[in-house]
Order: sequence, then C-alpha cells, then structure tokens
Amino acid sequence: MSYKILIIEDEKQIRESIVEILELNYYSVLEAENGEIGIRVAVSEKPDLIFCDMMMPIIDGMGVLKAINSSTIAGTPFIFLTALAQTEELNAALSFGADAYIFKPFKSKELLDAIKVWLK
Repeated sequence: MSYKILIIEDEKQIRESIVEILELNYYSVLEAENGEIGIRVAVSEKPDLIFCDMMMPIIDGMGVLKAINSSTIAGTPFIFLTALAQTEELNAALSFGADAYIFKPFKSKELLDAIKVWLK
C-alpha cells in the first residue's frame, strides 16, 4: 500500500525537495503552496499524513491545523515543519493537536522516520 502524504509549504524549493524525497521512497505525494489550498486538498484527497509549514501567507500552519481538526479528516497525523525554536509556539501547536514537529533545516531521514512513526 502506498501512503498518501500532503506537503503544505510555501517555499517552492523546500516543497519540491520534500516531494522528491518522498516519491523516491514510493509515497504518493500531494502538495500545496499555501494553507488555503492545503486545507482544500486535505479535505478532498484525505491524505494519510500531513506535513505543514508553520509560517505561511494567507492561512498559517495553526490555521490549517484548526481547520483540519474541525473537518471530516480530524485525527489525520499532522506534523509541523518549522524554523521556529520558540517553546511557547511549539507547545501551543501540540496542544492544538499537532502530533509532532520537525525543525528546518532537516535531513531526509528525519522526514522518513516521522512517517514510519505515524503511519504504522
């Protein structure tokens, strides 16, 4: 079975790198360049896991998480990708239902390990 993973990331180069890493590891990948599109894609495509940037224009990562949590796909594993190292914001993200976070810059192994943990 090929898991479907959604990448919501406004920085094109980062998004494309993640897509490439995941496709090389035989995952089916969906992508969105901002939170608004990401929410629409998530609700319509029902991914098995979502990686989402925290700081994006239009709708930020917390807005995406809140929308997902109040939708038909609430409970989908949700992992933030962030350059922020502020404990308060990360704790808030976890208290709102994020499952984990990965700090940027990250190694491909970190992404793949997170997938293995959340998609058992």
